[in-house]
Amino acid sequence: MDRTLKVYTKTDHLFAEFVFTYDHARQAGGRYTQYRRLYNDDEEDDNKSVFPLMETNLYLTFIQFDSIDKIKAYDIDIVKKELGRDMTDPAASYKYVYDPQPVLLRYIAANHRETVGMINILFSFIDNTKEVKFLSGTNPRYDYDLTADSLETNISCILRIPVYTDRDIREISSHDLKRLPPWY
Repeated sequence: MDRTLKVYTKTDHLFAEFVFTYDHARQAGGRYTQYRRLYNDDEEDDNKSVFPLMETNLYLTFIQFDSIDKIKAYDIDIVKKELGRDMTDPAASYKYVYDPQPVLLRYIAANHRETVGMINILFSFIDNTKEVKFLSGTNPRYDYDLTADSLETNISCILRIPVYTDRDIREISSHDLKRLPPWY
């Protein structure tokens, strides 16, 4: 369910970018950046130039969705709630876009005793694909791969990864994760 929604005005200028994250079990959050046009309506603007106006954190209630269409409707409601006062046109005239280009997220799993490993998550929310690769910090034979759909959060995929230590099998704690910036 981790995703990025871009909202465009009817003139194709970027109005806002919402990033929804689920970094802990049964917790939702994120941030959004609101943009303003660089030029006015009466000035020529072929490049659709914008500049960041404001960035704000989102504190959301966790909801487990059962379809991408429900997530889309939820996201549009969040946009209206957060930025409806700044929308100069009716909300239906804005374009809501989830980029189909896959995003690579990388997490480092480490605690005060050891580096557990690295997790690569390549996903495309709108294409409903997610590939998770765990690279063990102790031995390559403990590497682990899994696939999921966009309805499963990154953290729930990470919690399914078995970590082998001595003779025990345990799971990665969400508090031991450091999320690196995304790669588009």
